[in-house]
Amino acid sequence: ALAESCDVYFYQVGLAVGVDKLAEVAGACGLGAPTGIALENEARGLIPTSSWKQQRIGRPWQKGETLNVAIGQGYNLTTPLQMLVLVSAIANGGTRYAPQIIQRISTADGKIVRKAKPVVKGRLPFDKKTIEIVKQGLWEAVNTRGGTAKGIQLQHISISGKTGTAQL
Repeated sequence: ALAESCDVYFYQVGLAVGVDKLAEVAGACGLGAPTGIALENEARGLIPTSSWKQQRIGRPWQKGETLNVAIGQGYNLTTPLQMLVLVSAIANGGTRYAPQIIQRISTADGKIVRKAKPVVKGRLPFDKKTIEIVKQGLWEAVNTRGGTAKGIQLQHISISGKTGTAQL
């Protein structure tokens, strides 16, 4: 489903678990919240829930809306930086780190004055096996004949990726 960007698979999963469970897991992955980067005015994004829609729009959640949310569209609002943190956590085995702008500060002669330390923001809510399955799907998206990201495949470098469509 990841390799071939099979929306129908994700529609079915979304309907099976519901929008509120999707939101719970997305939140545990760091979506809909600031990443912790040391910049002012970082956008939070939005991961919708049934109660959010009721409070914000005054209407109950419809199952059909879950289909869009399950593929990252509809009311979802994520930032590129949130997605980078999520993909990085998948790549490293599950740890979410706050992005940092400065790795180290050195004097002109190379003496390190300050070195940034990694700041752990949390762990992905998945076991190792699940993370490995996701990593494999992202690799297949680029490196197999049916992969939707095959166009970015490089001859001598193994990369992974995922295609998608920005709705807004």
